[in-house]
Amino acid sequence: MAEEGFLRVNFDPILERYLREVKYLQLLDIEVPERAKKLFTKVDVYRLQTQRLNAIVDMYNNIIANMLPVEKPLMLSRIQKIDKYLQPGIDKLRWNSDGIDPYIRDCMVFVTEVDELVKKMKDNVKKMTQVMQEWSDTPLFQRKNKTQTPEDVETNHNAAVVARFEIIKAEGKDIHKLMKDTVDSIKPDKKSMMWLDYVDYVNGLVIEGITNGINSSMSYLAQQISISYNKTQGLPPIFDIRVALEDREVSFEPSIKSNENQNGIRDIINTITGHFISLAIQMPARLDSPQGDYLVEIKDQF
Repeated sequence: MAEEGFLRVNFDPILERYLREVKYLQLLDIEVPERAKKLFTKVDVYRLQTQRLNAIVDMYNNIIANMLPVEKPLMLSRIQKIDKYLQPGIDKLRWNSDGIDPYIRDCMVFVTEVDELVKKMKDNVKKMTQVMQEWSDTPLFQRKNKTQTPEDVETNHNAAVVARFEIIKAEGKDIHKLMKDTVDSIKPDKKSMMWLDYVDYVNGLVIEGITNGINSSMSYLAQQISISYNKTQGLPPIFDIRVALEDREVSFEPSIKSNENQNGIRDIINTITGHFISLAIQMPARLDSPQGDYLVEIKDQF
């Protein structure tokens, strides 16, 4: 047993060097003691056993080192089972004990099973975050590289965002499937506090993914309506707005501000940003409830 609960294989490095020297002496036809010859007959057995034990130890140590605090309780009973099975190898068994190979095979089975479950949990969460990363990488608003009338900008955006939301809804279903895959794999007590804590953890990742997606779209839109940014990037204005001078008053068509027809530039911007916030209602349901969405949490942040 190494520090902090980690394991190590205790095959003596001196013995390993000794066996290597015996090998080279025999290759040179130099006589070696009978005891050394007898020990060397098991060199392949020792090599295979240490390879398998090192694999077991690496898996076990990776499990212990990489599990999150919210994951560990879900695996605790399985880890305790592993510890119980490994204990004879720590306390009692020696390299010349009977039944070493069956013992190593059984340990490999138990540790591999838990290692695969932990990897499954982590891989599913990684896939979820990769799905949600796309919400940040591709903003919900995409401008044309030409100036358009405000009406055309809004029409094109509405059509594009409807199509994009269909994709996001499908991705939301994929996130639920990944969560179900985790449930089917580890078979938790869904009413237990440890499982509810884990669901809350993944729920937090979803809220973070939605928040990042909204922030990304907001930032992109802010850039695209920035005069200085468009000048620096050599981009044309987004909106084609007519300017008129009547009775020494400057007027815009459509208006820059909101108006009663709700076709002012501010009205259009509000519609677009409203679609960004709507990212919070595209999941088929919350992960912690068969119904509902994430709108309340998201509105608290914007």
